[in-house]
Amino acid sequence: MMNTNDIQSLISKADDLLINCQNAVTLRQHGNVLSKNRQYNKAFELFERSLQLQPDNIVTLTSYGNGLSKARIHEKACEIFEHSLQINPDDIITIARYANILIKYGKILLDARKFEKACEVFEQYLQIKSDNYISFIYAKCLEQLGKYTDAISQLQAIDFDSLQQYHVNVIHISLGRPYYCLRLYDQGDKYFNLAIANSDDKEKSILSSARSILAHNPHNETAVKMLQQIAEESPRYSQALEMLTLNLSEEEYFKMVKSDYQSGVNDTEILNRAIYHKIANEISILKGIAYRILRFSQTEDPLLTGIINDIENVLEEVNRRRGLEKSQIATIANDEYEQIIAIISQTAHDISDFVNNELAIIESKTRRAMRKITIDDPHYKQFEKLLTQLKFTQIALNDLKAINEGIKIKNHHFKIKKIFEKWEANPHIDNASITLDIANGDSEFNGDEEKIKSILNELVENSLKHNAKKLDLNISISTEDIINPVGVRGANIPGEQKYLLIEFNDNGQGIPSDKKDWIFQPLKTTANEGYGSGLGLFIIRKTLTQMNGYIQETGWKGAKFKIYIPYTKSENVKI
Repeated sequence: MMNTNDIQSLISKADDLLINCQNAVTLRQHGNVLSKNRQYNKAFELFERSLQLQPDNIVTLTSYGNGLSKARIHEKACEIFEHSLQINPDDIITIARYANILIKYGKILLDARKFEKACEVFEQYLQIKSDNYISFIYAKCLEQLGKYTDAISQLQAIDFDSLQQYHVNVIHISLGRPYYCLRLYDQGDKYFNLAIANSDDKEKSILSSARSILAHNPHNETAVKMLQQIAEESPRYSQALEMLTLNLSEEEYFKMVKSDYQSGVNDTEILNRAIYHKIANEISILKGIAYRILRFSQTEDPLLTGIINDIENVLEEVNRRRGLEKSQIATIANDEYEQIIAIISQTAHDISDFVNNELAIIESKTRRAMRKITIDDPHYKQFEKLLTQLKFTQIALNDLKAINEGIKIKNHHFKIKKIFEKWEANPHIDNASITLDIANGDSEFNGDEEKIKSILNELVENSLKHNAKKLDLNISISTEDIINPVGVRGANIPGEQKYLLIEFNDNGQGIPSDKKDWIFQPLKTTANEGYGSGLGLFIIRKTLTQMNGYIQETGWKGAKFKIYIPYTKSENVKI
C-alpha cells in the first residue's frame, strides 16, 4: 500500500509527463487520480485541458462534475452536469449524479428549489429506467419537501421481491416516517414493527424506528418503549440511553432514573436546595457587610439597625417556608411526581416574591442611609458593597424563578463568535487555559446570546471548581454548523435542519461513570462526588429545552459536553 510520500512522488512525476500531453483520456485519468487525492486545482486544470481536446466527452464532464462536487464547488458542478445533459439527455449515469449533487447542494443551502429540481431529474431517470435505489432516494427527496403522500407512493412502488431483507427493512422504516408526518400513527407503527420483526439486527432497527418517530412526535410513548427494550448489557445500550436522555420529558426522565439512588423521592427537595443554599450565602454576605458598617460606626444608626433586622428576618422566613415545604412533601407518595413538583414550585414562587419585596425595602433603606453621609465617608463604599451584594442576591432569586416558573428566551441576531469574546480576550482563568476553535464564527444566529454565554460560563465554572488542584487544566470549546445530527430529536424532520453544535471538553477528572445517567435530572447532586451542583446542569438542560436545543455528556477522560441549538428557518443560510 502506497503511503502519502509515494503518492506525492507519483503526482510530481505525472506533472512532468503531462506538461505537453495531448491525449484527452490520459488527462482525464490523471485528473481523476488527483481529484481522489484532493489535489483539486491540478485535477480541474487537467479536466479543462481534456475538454479542450474533446469538448463533448460525457465521461470527462461527469468526472469533472464529481470532482467539483467533492471540492464543494456545487454551483459549477451543476453547470457541468447540465451541459452534459444537453449533449445526451438520456445518459442515466449523468442524470443520477446530477440529482445527487442537487440534493447535496440543497442540503448546504437548505434550498427547497434544489430538492424540487432533484425530483424533476429523478422523474426523468425513472422514465428511462426503473431503479429501486433511485426510487428510494427520490422518495427521501419528496419527504424532505414535505410531500409525504408522494413519498409513500414512491416507496410502495419499489419492487420488494428483488431486494434483500435488510433493504426491505430500511424501506419499511422509511415508510413509517412519512406516515407519522401525516399523523397516521397506526400505519407508521405497522411498518416500524415489520422492520423490527424481520431484522437480523433488531436493536439497530429499534434505534432507527425510534429515532424516526421521535423526530416527528417528541416524548412518543411507543418510541420510548422501543428504546427501553434495549438491555443494559447490549452494545447499543449507550445509543438508546442517549436517545432517551435527549427525548424524554422531565417527568419520564425522573421516572427512569429515580431508582438509581437509595433515598428515593424524599430527596426531591434537592431540586431547589442548591439555589436556596446560594441565596442563604448571599444573604449572609449581606448581613456581614451590614455588621461591618455597624461595628465601625461611632453612633448607632436606626436605619442600619433596621437593615440588619430585615436581613435576619429574610433568612429566618426562607428557612421557615422551606421547612413547611419539606413537611408537605413527606405526606405525599413517592411516585406522585406532579404533586411534589407543584409544592416545590409554589414554595419557590412564594419565597421569590417575599425575598424580592424585602430586598426592595433593604435597598431603599440603604440608599436613604447613603444620602445621610458624604461620598468621602469610609462607610459610603461599604454601603455601595451592600447594594452590589443585593444585586447578587437578586441573581440567585432569578435562578430560583428560572427553575420553577419557566425560562424566558430573548432572541436577537448575533454572530456566533460574539459568544466567545470573553475568552478570546482572556484565555487564562485561574489554573486553566481555554482553547477556542470557532469554525463558524461569522454565521448569523438568532437566539438568546446571554443565556448561551451563561450555559458556557456554568460549564467553565464547574470545570474550575472540580479540578482546582490540576495545574495543567485545559478547557477546549469548539463550534461548527451541522445538519441533522444523529441521535438528536428532530434530526430526521422533513427537509434539513441546521444546528449550532458547541463542544466543551476538559482534561479534568470528569464525571463518575455511575453518575452519567442522571446528571441533568433535578433530583440528585454529585457536588460532593465529582462534578456539578446537580442544579446548574439541570438549569442548562431546561434552558436548552426552551431553545429546542439539547445537551449530552460523552466524556471518557475528562468531561465532554455536546450542545445542539437549532437555527430557525430564517437562519438557514449557507454553511
